[in-house]
Amino acid sequence: MKRPGRVSLFALIFLIQVLASALTAATPPVLNSVFPSGGQQGSSLELKVAGTGLDEVSRLICSHPEISTEKISKDQFRVSIPASVPVGTYDLRVLCRNGLSSPKSFMVGNRSEVLEAEPNETLKSAEAVSLDVSINGCVSQKGDVDVYRFQASQGQRVVLECWAERIDSSLNAILEVFDSSGRRLAVNRGFFGNDPLISFRAPGDGQYKVKVFDLVYSGSTNHFYRLDIDTGPRMLFTIPPVIQKGETSQVSIYGWNLNSLKNRSEQQLAQVEAVEAARRSLELGDDSSNRQPLLTQSSPTVGNTLDRLDLTIKAPADSDSILVPLRKGSEQTDLKSFALQLEEGHAPQSISLTDLPVVLEQEAHQTAQTAQQLAYPTEVSGQLIAGDEQDWYTFQARRGEVLWFEAWGQRINSPVDLDISLLDGSGQKVLARFTDHISNSGGRQFSLNHLDPVGKWVVPEDGLYLIIVRNLRGGLDDDPRRVYRFSLRRQEPEFHLAVVPHHQKQASLNIERGGRALLDVYAIRKRGMADSIRISALNLPPGIECPDVWLGPHTERALLTVSASESAPAFVENLQLKVSSAQGASGRISGGTLVRTDLPNTTSRLTTAIPLAVTNTAPVKITANPQLTRKHDLFGEMKLRHAPGSVLDVAVQVDRRDLSDQAEVKLQGVGLPEMIQNQSTVIPAGVNKGYLSFYLPPYLPEGHYTLTIQAETEVTNLESKKKTSVTLFSNPVSFEVKSAAFMVAVDTDAPRKIRRGETIQVKYSARRINGFISKIHTELEAPAVKVDGLRVRGVTFVGQTEEGTLQIIANEDAPLGKQPFIRLSAVGVVEDQAVYHGSCFLNLEITNSTE
Repeated sequence: MKRPGRVSLFALIFLIQVLASALTAATPPVLNSVFPSGGQQGSSLELKVAGTGLDEVSRLICSHPEISTEKISKDQFRVSIPASVPVGTYDLRVLCRNGLSSPKSFMVGNRSEVLEAEPNETLKSAEAVSLDVSINGCVSQKGDVDVYRFQASQGQRVVLECWAERIDSSLNAILEVFDSSGRRLAVNRGFFGNDPLISFRAPGDGQYKVKVFDLVYSGSTNHFYRLDIDTGPRMLFTIPPVIQKGETSQVSIYGWNLNSLKNRSEQQLAQVEAVEAARRSLELGDDSSNRQPLLTQSSPTVGNTLDRLDLTIKAPADSDSILVPLRKGSEQTDLKSFALQLEEGHAPQSISLTDLPVVLEQEAHQTAQTAQQLAYPTEVSGQLIAGDEQDWYTFQARRGEVLWFEAWGQRINSPVDLDISLLDGSGQKVLARFTDHISNSGGRQFSLNHLDPVGKWVVPEDGLYLIIVRNLRGGLDDDPRRVYRFSLRRQEPEFHLAVVPHHQKQASLNIERGGRALLDVYAIRKRGMADSIRISALNLPPGIECPDVWLGPHTERALLTVSASESAPAFVENLQLKVSSAQGASGRISGGTLVRTDLPNTTSRLTTAIPLAVTNTAPVKITANPQLTRKHDLFGEMKLRHAPGSVLDVAVQVDRRDLSDQAEVKLQGVGLPEMIQNQSTVIPAGVNKGYLSFYLPPYLPEGHYTLTIQAETEVTNLESKKKTSVTLFSNPVSFEVKSAAFMVAVDTDAPRKIRRGETIQVKYSARRINGFISKIHTELEAPAVKVDGLRVRGVTFVGQTEEGTLQIIANEDAPLGKQPFIRLSAVGVVEDQAVYHGSCFLNLEITNSTE
């Protein structure tokens, strides 16, 4: 009976430790829900916010500048939506004492809005609603079920669509629809991701009921949803799903209730919303006499349940500055798109943009003998309606060409898992296969992984080749939604970046006065893009600094540092960033956020802006400076040249606001390129300066790089007067790596320990490379130049000498223990000038002479 008591005591102690840790850590404000989660164009509504760390909420801020808000109580706001705001999904954030919260999605619709009214848990107590409404509801507790009833006429097409995952909700929704007798007509889950949709034709006049509940009967205030009961035009997908930017294209829309638009003019039927600072409508088609019919009969290949509407639209010339009011997941970071909106339709449809001409697939190209001929560079729009369907293409290529293969399925919200196989001209030999794209740059926090195939291939010889595009996630039933786009082109470097607040949880960019905040930068490199990428800030507000940072060659992750001066005023403003590369490759940058962090793999999405806020005053500030010069006994003041096979020293200065806070400071690198091994050290208590050194390995590519120093220490909390643990970051440390002239290496059998008063011999090499033939002077060195307690005489390599021995003597008062960052340092001399530098760490420990 005693054992359970001891376990409970241990659990209680552990809980107290966790709570104490939580109290000492700065909690970023997190917005968990806004209710209702949407509103109608040209209306106003009252909205309630909820979350954690939302102390002293003062403002509600929307990503669309025309949507205004007014605080009416502690957690309630009045939201006004002008009629000019396009239908779509926007970001809401609250501003509170601790800064700006994480975002939550807010939908703007053009249907009447309804709030859920309890009780509505059973078919008998179903809430009465009309058709063509958007219902704002919440599965507020475990086992909760919401039921609504509506009248429909025989033959009427009714679309029931639940928005939950797509508006940042925790609800994993299931929809069921029943007739007036209680007979279930249909059930659905996972039509759009996890969100369900039911489209049915009413079998008779009467009352119908729709039920909403969670897959595992979970529930909370975070399980909110929007349920559409719609009879208006509703788009499902387009063919092609991609069009060439800046060009006029014919697009066929597939969906439901599109026949109601048959007799409308084209200008009344659709508008393409390319929303920039002042929104602009894009031209729809022309008046040429050979225009395609506005509406045609449903294609026999997609069955009789879908309507088809043909439109001629002109795509925007550039999507970089276009605010697309559609939710995009983190896996869509490299997707360029715009929103197509039917005037009476409820939700806009995303259409991709490309810089290549788009061709449509042919009707019969499902075998090697009927393969469709392609001439690259080109992009193809295709459909894999049958579960086992294969689309074949053929092309001519020349030996030595580097070709890029890429297909889009998941990233354009198509229910496919695409696979591409490349075969020889006979169709008998598989030369290459491209499957799911796995990227580790975003990790679990901001996943860039997707199921779409991507890859390059070097043409082995002149000739004819075949391509098979197929769906690995087929089935017995036909599905016309299985559209795809496929690109075949030569390698032309391209990249896409996403920037996300540097936290393991939901957050925004909040900067303390006199302090710094970080953004994680994640890169998608495409089509041979291997060069350094530079990120710069534009039009920074007063008191804000954001130094340029570099993602070095092949580097896919970096940290962007934003600083606020001591006198920076309080404000909220969007951070504007631009990107460039030495290769001149085209690149785009987007904001991002974490949505949920309570899963094995967190969910994340893009944001329409990167807002920042200036908050309280930072208690500690650290400043990092890379050592770019060094005093040398022989060569005087030397300008250091960093190369593969050398050491980068970073001096760290600690500035404390409260001089009574003199705790030790633990340092380590963050945002390091993958090839550079991390290091850590401690600045002792009462000391304000230290060093952190990083070895640049011999295989590190030349180029520009950036890293950041993270510090952990304790400070006095101004309110509680208790010691609080804080984590802070330095300014970015940028450096350039140039070609090496030699490589320094310690012999593997060299001693790793030395006793006080002892002399040891350390064998090493300094091997010349890249045509260097001059003298190399070698010695022992440390970040602060002086090596305490050790004596050594330098050695100079002349002629063809590349190996030597350093004699190291430990003084009787040499400091005991491991000596961090001591290295063998070498200076390459050209015409008596110190030009080249190389070094490697010497892992040396000083022991007592009695040991």
